[in-house]
Amino acid sequence: MSTVISSIPKLKYPFPDLKSEHADSIEAATKEWLTNEYGSLPYDFQSKQKKYKYWETNVGHMGARMYPVANFQQLTPICRFLLWGLSNDDYYEDCTMSQLQTLRERAVAILKGYPLEASDNELFNQLRLQRNEMLALMPEFWMNRYTASIDRGFEGMQLEAPYKATMQYPSVADYMAIREKAVLVYPLIDLVELQIGTALPDDIFYHPHIQRISALVCRILAWCNDYFSVKKERGKDVMNLILTIEAEEKITLEQAYLKAVAIHNQDVAEFVRLRDHLPDHFGSFKPMVENFIYHLGLLISGHKSWYEKDTLRYKVKDND
Repeated sequence: MSTVISSIPKLKYPFPDLKSEHADSIEAATKEWLTNEYGSLPYDFQSKQKKYKYWETNVGHMGARMYPVANFQQLTPICRFLLWGLSNDDYYEDCTMSQLQTLRERAVAILKGYPLEASDNELFNQLRLQRNEMLALMPEFWMNRYTASIDRGFEGMQLEAPYKATMQYPSVADYMAIREKAVLVYPLIDLVELQIGTALPDDIFYHPHIQRISALVCRILAWCNDYFSVKKERGKDVMNLILTIEAEEKITLEQAYLKAVAIHNQDVAEFVRLRDHLPDHFGSFKPMVENFIYHLGLLISGHKSWYEKDTLRYKVKDND
């Protein structure tokens, strides 16, 4: 049932590893959404729900670990996004670039406040619910940033599509550029602000220093996901750092793991270095920025702990 070769070094982070006291309550809520809301989706979604072990994914515990200081009201849209993100990626994983463009435009429209149409399925309704719940907590300019992050995630899905359709590995360099968008971590970064309860001003949030930190969070979470999902994806997906390195460099899986872990560790080291050397530009906003980056560290640690302690989504039997 192990997800990683035993000789490979474990991923480690110099950040606190916490879990919300609301974990069980929000997990129960996500199970209710699966039954009462996602149950209206067609049979092909239900079959994927079984294939990808939604009932054993434990999305509520994922949110409770990545956003450990959020209250229940905040965890509700956070976990609604987490369940939507996994479901949307799974349900539309075989779509063409043009099909994904149509979905992308509808998703952005709904997040901007346009009404649902009769042809919209429950996944679009979930976006409507996210918008309503988020705007009760956060300002409109933050909602615009979150919408742009969802749009970037769809762009990543489109860039992945040709490789998935042909089961051809991209180059490692192309993979890393695509994965930063497709991993759908930029919305998670936005949701850190929702957990804190305040949004950084645009001129601070879009400063190159913060944008590089955000890109590193995307990369770190992506490499962590790839680390734990090799067995699940081998022979079924080509968008995985370890498998891409193995294919490009024609080396053993263990050697590819070691190279991927080294990339991961370099990104963590850069994150810490940027955290510890903030530019003078931030002025009076420096404490706010420091608090934001502290919570990004909680996000990173909680994400890994969810793989190790809470979810069965990535567990594969040796004879599967």
